Amino acid sequence: MIFDVSIGVSPRTPIWPGGQRPAFTVTHQPLPGGNETVATRLDMIAHSGTHIDAPLHFRRNGQTIDAVELGKLMGPCRVFEHRGPGHIGRAELDEMGFSPVRRALFRTANSARLHTGVLGADYISFLDEAIDVLIHSGVEVLGIDGFSIGPYGEMSDTNHVAFCGAGGLIIEMLDLTSVAPGDFLLVALPLKLEGVEAAPSRVLLMREEDLDGGFGKQGENG
Repeated sequence: MIFDVSIGVSPRTPIWPGGQRPAFTVTHQPLPGGNETVATRLDMIAHSGTHIDAPLHFRRNGQTIDAVELGKLMGPCRVFEHRGPGHIGRAELDEMGFSPVRRALFRTANSARLHTGVLGADYISFLDEAIDVLIHSGVEVLGIDGFSIGPYGEMSDTNHVAFCGAGGLIIEMLDLTSVAPGDFLLVALPLKLEGVEAAPSRVLLMREEDLDGGFGKQGENG
């Protein structure tokens, strides 16, 4: 089974508080025989919907999204579940059984809210102490089902600075509603937008048994 853990991008997509809502302008051109051509203009920021942040997002002279190593975004990953109402710190990582992995995705109560379009500034995220643990444990790709890898406010910025400064890639606004904790194969490919700090992305998760050749264990070849 393939799990599409991306959210749809539309004018109804939840947005960062005070941010720009995606807008679509559709034009129709009649054709003979009753058919027509349809063309849609998109007006949205690069962080709309499920998206990947490149180091440039919070790091001067950091890598742009079109220059990131795609191999980092494809391979074994582990999904962890945080069931508490608050943010994720060291203690919460321990409760989830976190262990060093290259790619880590976190499911929280955000997923259900994101799926219904009502996520706000009270989204669940990581405290700075958790980001420190994740960086030092070797996480290179960090995914969360909320707007940011930091709580709304200054810590969102400082957590980005730390993780981007370590060369990490960030996937935000994942919809992990239908995904249980465990090991998966991750395929997360951003649009090839040249010279910018982020891009909307289609993110897929697959189980090992769904692949002909399987895939390596985390920490080995992934």
